[in-house]
Amino acid sequence: MVSLPIPPTMKFYQLVKMSTKGGLNISVTGSVPAGSTNYVGVGFYTTQQEAEHNRTLETLKSTDDGTSYHVFELEFPNPAYKE
Repeated sequence: MVSLPIPPTMKFYQLVKMSTKGGLNISVTGSVPAGSTNYVGVGFYTTQQEAEHNRTLETLKSTDDGTSYHVFELEFPNPAYKE
């Protein structure tokens, strides 16, 4: 039996709120997933599906017409990877 190889990078997804009301304001937004064991920080998600779900929730909560939400895929070096 051979173990799976360790990938050199890890992907995370970030939810960003952009508001143009009263000037340009960009901030990380989102919530801590209830019961999540994969929590990596507010506005950061381990799967794209989770980030998209939270974008939908934030959009439904928003009452400001000048607000939009964007999901970005970020790639970081994997600290477990050794060459």
